[in-house]
Amino acid sequence: MHKNGLTALIVEDEEHIADLLDTNLKIDGYDTVVCRLGEKAVETVNTQHVDIVLLDVMLPDSSGIDICRSIKHIRQDIPILMLSALGQSSDRIKGLKSGADDYLPKPFELEELTLRMNNLIDRFEIDKSIKNETKLGCAIINFDQYTISRDRSNHKLTSKEALLLKFIVEHRGEVISRQLILDEVWGFERFPNTRTIDNFIATFRKYIEERPSDPQIITTVRGVGYRIS
Repeated sequence: MHKNGLTALIVEDEEHIADLLDTNLKIDGYDTVVCRLGEKAVETVNTQHVDIVLLDVMLPDSSGIDICRSIKHIRQDIPILMLSALGQSSDRIKGLKSGADDYLPKPFELEELTLRMNNLIDRFEIDKSIKNETKLGCAIINFDQYTISRDRSNHKLTSKEALLLKFIVEHRGEVISRQLILDEVWGFERFPNTRTIDNFIATFRKYIEERPSDPQIITTVRGVGYRIS
């Protein structure tokens, strides 16, 4: 089963394994991105389109467990297949609890790897439960295409913008504190300051509000955070 046009992120520091995965996945029809370090993998997910992640547990700069959690904070809809030389049931449970969608002990057969990858991608396509499009005021947000449209203008959202916007939409009608936003949207990444969140909100208002200087849809709750109506 070929997956032409889909991008697999390979997070593996052992060069011979990374090269083997890279070569075989390209043969199977995937586009590939290879990262040797966990931090680079998180940055890649935050800035590039990725359809599936192959994640080694033991990385030189960080734990694959922590990287898995960080990736899931950025994009819940990316399937993660964790790869590890640690094959005990307790290790698999730990990996799955961190957010991994499947766990494959090393050494593994390439045929089994690609079957598991294809199954994960198909499952995520079938089981998408979050609505792709949401309307806020006169704006339409497409979380699948990372766009926000209003009248005849169309703006492209970054991964972080889409994640933050989806989070506040899911909490529509609630008062959302800045601390909750930091915990849920930035997660294990280095926290920005609250001014960063304010800047994101100001950008959203330009896209959504009739009068951004007098917001009616994304309102500020002084001393706490924001409410979206």
